[in-house]
Order: sequence, then C-alpha cells, then structure tokens
Amino acid sequence: MSMSMSELIAEIEMIAPRELEEEWDNCGMQINMGNDEVSRVLVALEINKSIIAEAMMKGVDFIITHHPLLFNKIDLVDNNDIIGNYIIDLVKADISVYSAHTTFDEAFGGNNEYMAELIGLSRVRKINNKRAYIKEQNREYTPGRIGEFQEPITMEAVCRLIENALDVKGELRTVGNSNKIIRTVGLCTGAGGDTLVAAIKNGCDLFISSDIKHHQAKIASESEVCLIDAGHYGTEHIFAENFADKLRKNVGTKIQVLESEIVSNPFSNMI
Repeated sequence: MSMSMSELIAEIEMIAPRELEEEWDNCGMQINMGNDEVSRVLVALEINKSIIAEAMMKGVDFIITHHPLLFNKIDLVDNNDIIGNYIIDLVKADISVYSAHTTFDEAFGGNNEYMAELIGLSRVRKINNKRAYIKEQNREYTPGRIGEFQEPITMEAVCRLIENALDVKGELRTVGNSNKIIRTVGLCTGAGGDTLVAAIKNGCDLFISSDIKHHQAKIASESEVCLIDAGHYGTEHIFAENFADKLRKNVGTKIQVLESEIVSNPFSNMI
C-alpha cells in the first residue's frame, strides 16, 4: 500500500485548503525527504521527542501535524537547539513533515466545526466580523464559529459538558455566573482571544477558546458574557482524531493512517 507524495499532499489540501492559511502562519511542507512514495502516515498535534520516537517505532514515513514544526524562520539547524534536534532526528529517520494549522482550523469540518459538533451545537456558522466593527481586520469573517444549543442550559452545565467532550476535567478557567442560561455560543480553538469581541457583537452568551489574556477576560466580564478557557491543548488535541478520520475516508486503503497516542500537553495539575 502506497501513494505518491504529490497525491498525498493533494488529498491533505482537499481537507485543509491552503487559501485558508493566515498570513502570519506557516502551513504546508516542513520537511520534504523527497520520497516518491508514502505508505504510512502519523497524524499528531505537534512534533516532539516522544512523537518522533512513536513515528520511528511504527515505521512512519510521513507526519501530519497541526502546529508547524517551523513556525519562525531559522538560520541554523543546530542539534543543541530543540527544533534543530527535531529536524536532525526526523531527517535521519527519513520522515517528512506537513503542517495543517490555520488551514484546518477554518476548513469545512475542521477544528472549529468539529469542536462545535462535539459539544452539541446546531446551526453552526462563521462569525461575522463586520458586526464587530474591527477596523484593522479587513475581512468579512473572523476565525471561529457560532452555534446554538437546541435547549438552553446553564453555564455550569456547559462546563461539565465541555470537560467530558474535550477530556479536560478540572482544567477550565471561567468568567461569568454559573447559573446564567446559555443558548448562543461562540468558539475558537487554540489561542482565540482576538475573536472575543466579534463573538460578543454577534450576540453570543458564551465564548469558548484558550490562552485568554487578562484584559480579554475583563471585556467578557464587563459585557456580561460568559467565557471558558479550556486550554490550548484542550481545544486542539481533537485535531489528530478528526484529521486522521477525514484522510482515511479520502485515501481508502492506499496508505495506512495512524493517530498519535502521545499526550503532548506540557501542563499538569500538581494538586
């Protein structure tokens, strides 16, 4: 079982179109080993030592990540540097790497829509940016999605739902009254605090994201809009299962598509 590298990349970009990439991002090929054929692919949130070891153990020749391995420009591949060390290990193992970052966040069925599905939202749609009157963003829509619960529920119930759906029990940071009734929800996987104002202007009762800054939390509080910070890992680890499932449906039995089993959350609860 195998397919050409160019055929695989075409399938990836059918799922995560390159035109959805944000200008600050670095999606696409990160390491291209120039192999004509690919037979086994690993889908993971990001690259780290454990995932490289997993890929080598499983005989993988191609890794698809959400987070780019090469996010910032590098001038030197140095084995004493973390990224340089990863690159050297991957090249030695003859493993190519591709990143589907913001291309998959905003894709049809991508991270944002999948998270909306997991927590049971209906009428899921893009967030209209023009209602937010954000002059510096000359775009019709802002990253993320809006949806509604079919039956309104309390903020406390939403927190329990998210803990179970995203497997983030005890990891939520929240703003707002636990008894507030929630119907309309805005969300943005990953660091989506910049979407908060647009979500508020679009009538959301609750906004869900991660890496929320203090001043953003204050905006939510003063606007009487509830807020849930479910953690960067918490909102994005769903990438592997979702992307792998879509790729399997597209390529059939041509190649083997594996999901990483590594938990790469750098944070832990000591108490």
